[in-house]
Amino acid sequence: MNYQKLVEIITLCFDLSMDGGVPEELRPKFLVLGKRLRGTLMNLLAGQFDAQKPKFVEANKKIKKVNRALKKTARDLSNIADTLEQTGKLIEILDDLLGIAVSFV
Repeated sequence: MNYQKLVEIITLCFDLSMDGGVPEELRPKFLVLGKRLRGTLMNLLAGQFDAQKPKFVEANKKIKKVNRALKKTARDLSNIADTLEQTGKLIEILDDLLGIAVSFV
């Protein structure tokens, strides 16, 4: 799993939660998403996964795709709603991934 991509997404969420260019009513949503993603990342770090399983490989591909979409959207603050939607999709992917963990340390 490319944890660095998740860290980039989490950082982006926290940055957007404090960005003056983001509408004030949306900033708390980015803060919540960043905190939720950070918590999920901590759980994923504790998990052991079979990296050869198709679902694991597919989840990594989806994470990379979501990361690219989030970065692109974040550059254009007029598309803030899309950024929130993509991050919500990421959380769903990560929640599914936690369901297939072989074990937790």
